Amino acid sequence: MNPKLFRKLKLWRDTIAKKEGVELFRILPNKAIEEIAITEPASKEDLINIKGIKEKKFQKYGREILGMVNEKDEDKSNMSNFVKKKIYSVSEFLDYLNDKLSEEEIKLKGEVTSVDERERVIYFNLKDEKDGSVLNCLIFKYQYKVSGVKLEIGNEIIVNGYAEIYKPMGKLSLKVNLIELAGEGALKKAYEDLKKKLEKEGLFSSEIKKPIPDLPQVIGLITSNQGAAIGDFTTNLGNYGFKIKFINSSVEGKQAVFDLIKAVKQFKKMKNLDVVAIIRGGGSLESLQAFNNETLVREVASLKVPVICGVGHEKDVSLVALVSDLAVSTPTASARVVRESWDNAFEKLNYHQRIIINSFEKYISTSKYQLEKISFNISSKLSEIFHSFTKAKNNLLRNFENVSDAINNKKRKIIFLNNQIISEYKKTAFAVENKVSVFENIIKANNPERQLKLGYSIVSLKGKIVKSVEQVKKEDCVEIKMSDGEVGAEIKS
Repeated sequence: MNPKLFRKLKLWRDTIAKKEGVELFRILPNKAIEEIAITEPASKEDLINIKGIKEKKFQKYGREILGMVNEKDEDKSNMSNFVKKKIYSVSEFLDYLNDKLSEEEIKLKGEVTSVDERERVIYFNLKDEKDGSVLNCLIFKYQYKVSGVKLEIGNEIIVNGYAEIYKPMGKLSLKVNLIELAGEGALKKAYEDLKKKLEKEGLFSSEIKKPIPDLPQVIGLITSNQGAAIGDFTTNLGNYGFKIKFINSSVEGKQAVFDLIKAVKQFKKMKNLDVVAIIRGGGSLESLQAFNNETLVREVASLKVPVICGVGHEKDVSLVALVSDLAVSTPTASARVVRESWDNAFEKLNYHQRIIINSFEKYISTSKYQLEKISFNISSKLSEIFHSFTKAKNNLLRNFENVSDAINNKKRKIIFLNNQIISEYKKTAFAVENKVSVFENIIKANNPERQLKLGYSIVSLKGKIVKSVEQVKKEDCVEIKMSDGEVGAEIKS
């Protein structure tokens, strides 16, 4: 939590409430102030996602709140002038001290000596094992839940937070925003206990794993933009026109859990995602603590789209990997899983292309043989005609007296044969033309692009072909593939 922002928001709320004459919670409830100080929203979308802030309230106070979140530290010269004042009030001095204390986050280790759990806050004390020094600490319920560490007297823990003086009592406390177990043995035990708990609930069951969709297009990606993992992932995706929705998140150490939870929640609100990939390089149990956090594991389990976890590990598989729909060992392997169905589709396309070409060549070869056969038949008929003509000529010479009758007879025979040849040729040519047309239609029918060009289209819902109206319902979003592209549509009736 940002303690300076928390105090600034409470002071602003007091001022606005007095000005408008309404109760404090009508301006902003306490939980909303706490969440703003924890998440530090940077945009309108981030702010209205906080419970208690809707569109109407954003229009009224949103820009002032975002202004306070993004406001830089006060001008140093103003602070210097304040310090140089000879006389100042106790409240002003404590505010000055708290501003200074909030400039640096503290990380320390100690033994839990007392725990007092209230409605929204848990108060506890930490003791130094060397000299018995004691420090008062507190943590808000949300941060305590996300930390996933149960405070028990006698446990040694590591905490992150900011020191603050409680003005009504002048009491120094440490406002904790994260709790970790101290020591690898304690981490290992906590890992095993949580693993057994979640396994018993069935969160790791193979029956609830969602399949990775074929031919995914929109990929949600969670990782750090500073690491090598993002480069390994994008380089190995291939050129299939993927749309990557990237959310930058810290992935090192337990402090990363808040970033990771926020990123998962953002993807839960996005539509038209095909798959979400959570990736990072390898690491030890300590560096992977965020991926063994119960709150994060449950957030990942609640995602409606399949999750691929590519979080490297030395020995123990992270709990996020176990709850994911598919776990692989590296960011590169995650990318290959995403592109696998595309690789297979292109391989099948090439295979069918070869089949079509081979079939076409076969039909051409068959047609050529048929034409050669027809040509031979025509040649034989012509030879027969010439033979008959020669015989008739000889008969005319030998039988001059009957030349007139013979010529007429032969003329009629020639006309008959000529008509017969023409008829036979037309019949044969027509048959060849029909065969060629049939072969052409078969080739065209085997061309998958023809169906789309004729006006047909392919309708799919969530990656599956729609074959019946019973597969869809109102307000479903479907994808329609045509010969020159794709469109999205919503079912109205």
